Amino acid sequence: MEYIISDKDFDAFAKMVYDKVGIHLTRDKKQLLQSRVNKVLRKRSIGSYREYYDIINSDTSGDELVEFINLISTNVTNFFREEKHFEFLRTTWQRSFDFKFSDSVKIWSAACSSGEEPYSIAITMKEMLGDKYPFEIYATDISSKVLSIAQRGVYPLQAVDKIDKNLLKKYFQEGKNNSAGFVKVKSNIQRHVKFGRLNLIEPFTLPYHFDIIFCRNVMIYFDLQTKESIVNKFYDFMQKPSYLMIGHSESLNGTKHPFQYVQPATYKKV
Repeated sequence: MEYIISDKDFDAFAKMVYDKVGIHLTRDKKQLLQSRVNKVLRKRSIGSYREYYDIINSDTSGDELVEFINLISTNVTNFFREEKHFEFLRTTWQRSFDFKFSDSVKIWSAACSSGEEPYSIAITMKEMLGDKYPFEIYATDISSKVLSIAQRGVYPLQAVDKIDKNLLKKYFQEGKNNSAGFVKVKSNIQRHVKFGRLNLIEPFTLPYHFDIIFCRNVMIYFDLQTKESIVNKFYDFMQKPSYLMIGHSESLNGTKHPFQYVQPATYKKV
């Protein structure tokens, strides 16, 4: 069966997604939405877009909404993605951070997806600081499904094939027998990372203020008003001084914010 989404139904989905998670769906995404959602409608024998909309809207758990968001967004992630940020940690940040005035380094991975980003950050910090200085990483995502993957820390071998062999040996355990073809992040890294579910457009409930926030390749889905609100909420939950990292395909141009520009995709609270 072929399903065709009407402008009216598309607008209803767009409003729902904007109201609940801040994602701005414009009409040029109509064909993308239709091609991806049609598979779900057929698989689940859902009769129409309106029926699917009602299913999502009436689901109090929020799981249906998250599944829909996963359909219409592109969850591309890998270990040490956008290497320039990790190089920045190893050079500029490490030289500038005043360890004497902090009990530990606190970092937030604000859209952690399936965990590759926070574990990459943890490995970088472990290589820099060893056991001499504590660090904590708080990793959040709106999707409980990807958070469960992140918490397990188990990945197919091809996900780590570009990681330096020495780092691979130190921080990953290769599976055997039934787990052959997979690796698991070792406890010496996992113990530094805590996971939690969070919707960026809702009020932040966070355990502390941060020295570094990573929020990469997420704000491309938000309109200017939503992006501005989120960026300023980040600022309120950061220490002085601290750094905000966004995706290299993103920019804060046009948003009103108090951050100081440092380099592409890197901003500072001073």
